[in-house]
Amino acid sequence: MKSILLSAGLGSLLAFGAYAQTPAIGTYRITVDTQPAASSDQLRVIIQTPPVREERVTYVMPSVVPGSYSKKDYGRFVQSLKAFDERGKALKVTREGQNLFTIDKATKLARIEYLVDDTWDAKQDDSYIFQPGGTNFDARSPFRNFVLNHYGLYGYLEGYKMVPYEVTVKHAPELYASTALPVQRSATQDVFRADSYVTLADGPILYSKPDTTSFVAGGARIGVSVVSELGKVKAAQISQTIRPMAEALGQFFGKMPVPNYQFLMYFPDYQTSQVINRSTGGFGAMEHSYSSLYFLPERNTEAELTEMVREVASHEFLHMLAPLNIHSREIGEFDFRNPKMSQHLWLYEGVTEYFAHLVQVRAGLTTEEQFRNTMQEKIRDAEKYPAGVSFTEMSRRILESPYDKMYENVYKKGALIGLLLDIRIQELTKGQKTLRDVLLTLRDKYGPTRSFEDAQLIPEVVALTHPEVQQFFDRYVVGTEALPLTEYLDKIGWRYADKAPARIKAFGQLGFRYDEAKKEFAAADVTAETNAFGLQNGDVIVAVNGKPVTLDTAEQLLRPLVEPTTDTPVRLTLRRGAATKEAQAAPREFDVEIRNHLAPNPTPTPAQLALRRQLLNSKS
Repeated sequence: MKSILLSAGLGSLLAFGAYAQTPAIGTYRITVDTQPAASSDQLRVIIQTPPVREERVTYVMPSVVPGSYSKKDYGRFVQSLKAFDERGKALKVTREGQNLFTIDKATKLARIEYLVDDTWDAKQDDSYIFQPGGTNFDARSPFRNFVLNHYGLYGYLEGYKMVPYEVTVKHAPELYASTALPVQRSATQDVFRADSYVTLADGPILYSKPDTTSFVAGGARIGVSVVSELGKVKAAQISQTIRPMAEALGQFFGKMPVPNYQFLMYFPDYQTSQVINRSTGGFGAMEHSYSSLYFLPERNTEAELTEMVREVASHEFLHMLAPLNIHSREIGEFDFRNPKMSQHLWLYEGVTEYFAHLVQVRAGLTTEEQFRNTMQEKIRDAEKYPAGVSFTEMSRRILESPYDKMYENVYKKGALIGLLLDIRIQELTKGQKTLRDVLLTLRDKYGPTRSFEDAQLIPEVVALTHPEVQQFFDRYVVGTEALPLTEYLDKIGWRYADKAPARIKAFGQLGFRYDEAKKEFAAADVTAETNAFGLQNGDVIVAVNGKPVTLDTAEQLLRPLVEPTTDTPVRLTLRRGAATKEAQAAPREFDVEIRNHLAPNPTPTPAQLALRRQLLNSKS
C-alpha cells in the first residue's frame, strides 16, 4: 500500500495456482446484483455454498487482509445474514462479533443470503477503510460505478477457503468490468472465476462506463481503466504517464514478472466528493498481484497529474516482485481471521519503495538530484517515529499498539534500509552483487506459489551476498541501532549531517490553513513581525500576483511563498476583516541551521564516484 496526503499521502493479495476455468464440485457460486444500488448503498449477496461435512460451520468475513497491516473488520458491513437448506428452510445463524457467523445443521447448508453496505459511505472515524481497500456502490449519473473489493462483499466457510469460487455480477448494460480476473462477459451479466478465496480476493473489479486502454511493455500487457468524476483525467493520459515507468521496470527486471497487469484508477472531485476522508486528506492505492486500485484527486495540470501518478504507481507496480514472487508463509497462507504477520516489512514495503525511486533514476525519468532529495525527505520523515525500535519486531506486531502507529515508517526508514543495504552489498562484493540481483535470485527460487520460512530470509540474503551483511541486519534491522547514514552515504560521495548551517531565501515565517466551509485559504501560525508581508492570523489570501487562490491553484501559488526559489517580489491580495488590501515583498536571505542535510561531496574520490555510478547506473 502506498498512501499520500494532499495536505503535505494497502498491501499485496497473492494469487496462487491457475484460475479455475470451469465450475467444479464444491464451488462457491455467488450472485451479486448491482441494479438495486440505484436506490440504496447496499447490495444483496446470494451464495450457493459447497457441501459441508461438519454439523456446525462458521462463515468468516475478513478481519485483516494481506498487506493492509491494520484491522478492517469487513463483517461489520454485513446485514441480515440468513442461511437456508436446499428446500429453503432457514437454518439457525448466530453472529459472533463483527466477522463471524456460526451456522447450525451445516451439513444441510445450501445457501447464504445477506445485504452488504459499501465502505466508502461509512462514518469517517478511526475505523474508516481506506478507499482502495473498500467498496463503493454508486449508481448516480454521470459517473455510475461500482468498486468491488471481494473481501468487502463476501467471505468463506471456515475450512473451505481454498475451494473454487464463481461470482456472477448482474449490471447495467452501459457498465464495463475492468479486472485482472478471468471473466466471461455478456451485455448485462459477467461471470468471474477463481481457484480459491485467496485468489478471488486478489482481483478487485471496477465497474464503470468504459474509459480504458492498454499497451505492451516488457512482454506484459498493461491495461488502464479510469473513472474521473469531472472528466479531467482520461485513460489515454494515464497510459502515457505509466508507459515509460513500465518500460523502465521491464529493463530493471529483465522482463516483466507477470504476463498482464491492470491499473484501476478512480479520480474524485476533491471539492465536492462526499467519499473523501477529510480528516486525513489521504489518497493512495492498494496493490495486488496482477492489478492495483487507486484513489487519487483530479489535478488541473498534466505535470501535477504525472508527478502524482508516477509517485504512487511506481511503488504499487513493483510489488510484482515482492511479495508476489517473494513472500513468507505468513502471507502465502494468510489467515484472514487471526493473521500472523511477517517480520519482513523492510522488504515488502521498504525495498519496494526504494526500488520505485531507483528504477526511475536509472531510466532517466528522474535525476540524481531528485533521487537524493527524495532520500533526504525520507530521512526527515523517519525522524518523526520513535527511535530504538527493531524493524522486524515492529513488522511482526504491526497490528498492535504502539506499533500500529509506526506503519508509515515502512516507506521512510524502510526505503533507507533498502538504500543502505544495497550500498553495503555492492561495496562488500566489489560490484559483483546488488540488492536487485539478490531479489531476482529469490524470485527464481520461490515465485508466486512457493513461500519461504520467515526466519530464513535474512540468512538467505547473507548467503547470497557476503557474511558481513549479517552484521547490517543484526544491528539495524533486527537490532535497534540508528541507521549509519553518515558512514554509508559517504561511501557514494554524499555528505550527510544531522545539522548543518545554510543560507536560504524566505519571506519569513508563513503558514496557511484551508477553510473548507468558506472555500478559502487564510494565514495561520504567523505574526506580522516575522513575515515580509505583515500577515496576521486569519488574513484571507485572495490572490497572488493577481491570480485568484483556489483549491486548484493553491499548490502553484502558495508553495513559492513558503519555499521561494527566486528573488522576484510577490504581490498578495488579502482580506482582513471587511477590508481588502495588497502587500508586496521580496524574499530575503537568512542564516539557518538545516536538519538532515544531504548534499553531494564536491570532490568525491574515484572509489566513491565509482560506487555511486554503479548504484544509480549513471554516468554522472
